[in-house]
Amino acid sequence: MAKFNIAVDHELTRQDAVLKLRTFSDSLRNEVHGHVSEVEEQWDEDGNLSFSFRALGFKVSGQMVTCETQVTVVGTLPFAALPFRGAIESQVAQKLKEAFG
Repeated sequence: MAKFNIAVDHELTRQDAVLKLRTFSDSLRNEVHGHVSEVEEQWDEDGNLSFSFRALGFKVSGQMVTCETQVTVVGTLPFAALPFRGAIESQVAQKLKEAFG
């Protein structure tokens, strides 16, 4: 498995950042319906997310941790998806920035 790591800064309180991310997660799930399957999300009481999904036949999993000034997403994807890692990291970072809009 290949690893990916994304970090995006925010200027919100941690609580507001978690709220925006949870709301954005709901809307994003509707947006990618049909392109992504087997979506699993589990938010903990601290507002961190464990996730997994399948896209283009590849299984992706990881964790999103929300801190005071930054959100980090770390995870794994199959080696066959390694050529797409940069595009995946870029798209996830862009979506996180949109969430904080």
